[in-house]
Amino acid sequence: MFFLGHFANVGRAENLSLPLQQTNGWQFLTYRKIPSNTFRATTNGLEIRVTNSAAPAVFPLTNAPQVTRLRVTGKISGSLNLSPDRQGKKGFDDYTVRVGLVASGSRRLSWREKIVAPDWVKKLFALAPSGTGISKIHFFNVGTDAKQVGRTRTHPLSDLLEETVVAVPDAKGRFSFTNNFAQPLSVVAVWISCDGDDTKSSYAVTLNEVELESPKR
Repeated sequence: MFFLGHFANVGRAENLSLPLQQTNGWQFLTYRKIPSNTFRATTNGLEIRVTNSAAPAVFPLTNAPQVTRLRVTGKISGSLNLSPDRQGKKGFDDYTVRVGLVASGSRRLSWREKIVAPDWVKKLFALAPSGTGISKIHFFNVGTDAKQVGRTRTHPLSDLLEETVVAVPDAKGRFSFTNNFAQPLSVVAVWISCDGDDTKSSYAVTLNEVELESPKR
């Protein structure tokens, strides 16, 4: 059973704060042929260092809670080597922060897909409880320019990935966003990506808070 972080009752909601000051319960994955990020739990939160690299940090959740709100705060030290108009395009598909909610669903890998799919896809589907599947990862990205906020797309490399730019850092690199969902999402994991491999970028991200809100049971 995975550690679920800290629960707190707030009115008619339950808040789940991910344990960012420890690595217990986290899975730190790697991509083939891409240098990996480094991860460190600090008193300020989870520190992710990117050096021409990319790798996700995944926190599985038991019981697939119904999530109605996502709140994230953190700080970025450094920046990406790209201009805002190129971000997300082929060869420039790096974001300093992508916070993804892995939503449960009916989609599963076929026998053939289990053989040919990349390792990250296999690990993604392995997050679903036995006998179930997933629908997609809903990513909420920190962009580089305020004009990007609100931009949404299905990722060109996989229809499993849906992205929305929700925030940009301030002059000191701090960022904060809250996203409310009209319909609750059944979430089996939180998938955090920080990328610098396309643009040969080096920077660090400290996640101070990742909080999920669910209706009170």
